[in-house]
Amino acid sequence: MKILLSQLMIYLCVSAHAQITPYQVLDKAAAYHDPNGKWKNLNTTLLFTETRPLGDDQKTTMVIDNTRSYMKIDRNGENVYEVLGESSKVLVGDHDEARALRMRNYYLYLWGLPMKLYDEGTPFDRDVEEEMLDGVKCYVLRVVYQKDTWYFHFDQNTGRMLQYKFYQDKEEKKGELITLEDEIIIDGIKIPQKRSWYTLPEMKYLGTDILAGSK
Repeated sequence: MKILLSQLMIYLCVSAHAQITPYQVLDKAAAYHDPNGKWKNLNTTLLFTETRPLGDDQKTTMVIDNTRSYMKIDRNGENVYEVLGESSKVLVGDHDEARALRMRNYYLYLWGLPMKLYDEGTPFDRDVEEEMLDGVKCYVLRVVYQKDTWYFHFDQNTGRMLQYKFYQDKEEKKGELITLEDEIIIDGIKIPQKRSWYTLPEMKYLGTDILAGSK
């Protein structure tokens, strides 16, 4: 009888663990990073320093108003883009409106993680993977976009996002790894402060983006 009960307990534990869903992992991550649900109404100005190995650093200012899908990006005062919804205009510099939209999507996605994974249509893999990362047990969410596949690592205990990576060619393991360090609180949202980029599989260092603060 004791053996049967032990086997049943093991089965129940394994079954409960196996049934965890991507949205359960994401909900825990959001509870850590954005406990009061501020991202969807965020209206602020973010200040970045983007460093590169050869010293071609950039200062970027990003005005965000998520209530109306508005963003204004100023990169060194040389290129200034303004985007409202899916309409864009170039105020200074490179007059490429499609690039302005790409820049908006790039900044909003990466600095809005993990909340941006709630966007409608995010193509999650149904299975949640597990990995150890520097001694920390992580849940790994796999998101398969049309052109690349992303992996997001979250601390199992806290929900904190620890790193992410993507492959453009999974067979050859070609892609990029983005490690996260430190945190800064902007309007109640815990945002990873430093992102360092490396190529995969070579692990060549590409640069570090630093969120200095807001105004």
